[in-house]
Amino acid sequence: MAGSTARTATDVPRAATQREQAAAEARTRILAAAVECIVRDGLAQVRMASIARTAGVSAGLLHYHFDTKELLFGEVLKYSHAMSADLNQRALAGAGDGPAERLSSFLDRCLPTDEQRADEWLLWQELALLCIRDPHLAKVGADLYEDLYVTVADLVREGLAAQVFRTTLAPRSLAETAIALTDGLGGRGLAE
Repeated sequence: MAGSTARTATDVPRAATQREQAAAEARTRILAAAVECIVRDGLAQVRMASIARTAGVSAGLLHYHFDTKELLFGEVLKYSHAMSADLNQRALAGAGDGPAERLSSFLDRCLPTDEQRADEWLLWQELALLCIRDPHLAKVGADLYEDLYVTVADLVREGLAAQVFRTTLAPRSLAETAIALTDGLGGRGLAE
């Protein structure tokens, strides 16, 4: 048909892909805006309208992607963890091959020693309180900490295998202790 505007079968997937890409981009903007608002204002002061404004989206679009604050905050934890995990892997890759250097680099990444890490740390501490109260967020928080414990325990095992570290303690126990210490030192460092 000449001049027909009917869609062909090949048009539909492209339109869906563009819509999916636009939705993914909006979702990422919302998550980044939520991080910014939580770090800037503190969790108690964060409003969905403020997040939408910061993201440059309508409140309706924000609620389309995230029905409740709790769902949004759970996704913010996952988003932040993914960003942090990427930075952790880069730090480990640049730390060399030695287990001590790799462990030191990883633990340094867990401390709020620069503005980016301080913001990341503040975000996690703000959301940690919600993890205590909300079962859904508690599961998300536990999964994220599990990743930290596994990474540190694996680094300790590497050091033990290379005979760089010596201990009678289990690598998992050392990992949990190391992460707890970075949490405590981070809070103290930011408070000073």
